[in-house]
Amino acid sequence: MSEQASLYWRRRMVAIGGVVIALVIVGWAAGGFFGEGSPPVAGTSGNVRDSQPPSSPSPAQSGGSGSATSPSPSPTPTTPATSATPPPDPNQPCPDSAMRVTVEVGTPQYKVGQRPELRLVLTNAGEVPCTRDVSRSLREVVVMTQDGVTRLWSSNDCYHSTLPPESQVVQAGEGLGYDVKWAGRTSAPGCPTKRTTVQAGTYSVIGRLGALTSPPVPIVLT
Repeated sequence: MSEQASLYWRRRMVAIGGVVIALVIVGWAAGGFFGEGSPPVAGTSGNVRDSQPPSSPSPAQSGGSGSATSPSPSPTPTTPATSATPPPDPNQPCPDSAMRVTVEVGTPQYKVGQRPELRLVLTNAGEVPCTRDVSRSLREVVVMTQDGVTRLWSSNDCYHSTLPPESQVVQAGEGLGYDVKWAGRTSAPGCPTKRTTVQAGTYSVIGRLGALTSPPVPIVLT
């Protein structure tokens, strides 16, 4: 090969090598610009996920869109409300222990021959309303000697009951009053016609409701 031909080929090899080097440099620069293995950014998207764990949005952040909601708080366990105590049933019968029987006189003193005014009072001394049989046949006012030995008169001696049983609802602390007038004469069971006027003296008045009896109250005839 001549010297000129050898020079020609050396120049060609240098030129080709320069082109190859230039291509390598261009490829390296392009790789550094886009980042190794990173996909191209494709613009705005609604399916972007942050790499850090999501945090609860602040009030300012949560006001923009209704699509993002804060986690619902766990429900607080509640204690069932205690039901109110039902009111007492007033139709329950009044026990004897709840009833108080008393008797009153119009005035402490009457003249012989007058008609003393007496009053039987039935009081519910319990704490709840209740129902009590206060039928006329169960109510009685009795006049006795002061020592309580001799029975002189009873409001039931000449009474013949034709009425049905009478039950009354009595509120707690309420009293039912029944007025009776005594003619001032004696009486006896069966209502005999022979009756005598009670003489001057001090006597006792007692009230009854069935088996319940009141304390005696004095009455004076002059």
